[in-house]
Amino acid sequence: MGYTYIDGDNIGLLIERSFLENDELSLIEINIGVKESIGLISQYLSEQNQEIVFSGADGIICKGDDLCIEETLDFIRLNNSRLTYSIGEGIDLRDCYIALRYAKSLNKNIAVKFRNNKFEVVDGR
Repeated sequence: MGYTYIDGDNIGLLIERSFLENDELSLIEINIGVKESIGLISQYLSEQNQEIVFSGADGIICKGDDLCIEETLDFIRLNNSRLTYSIGEGIDLRDCYIALRYAKSLNKNIAVKFRNNKFEVVDGR
């Protein structure tokens, strides 16, 4: 059993730009895109026998056995042309969060596994 945290990259900055540019249409498009994206990813995770623990805003946390984060990252990249996501995987909530933060500190749009106090970066490209 492990936990996986998938979180949108720079989506807050896209929203912020919409405010600063007074661009309501862009804000609506971002909202629609994020909702669709999170829905697709949640469905994919459920099909991979993962239990959704949290799904909201631009993030999802799930738990289960044998989730291939390389394939998950590929699925997300294939189904999102504008938005990118980073992934953290660990044996508990704290470890998946640490892995996610490490992924975001490196470059974003990648996945990181955190096991036995060691990081393993998964780029998939």
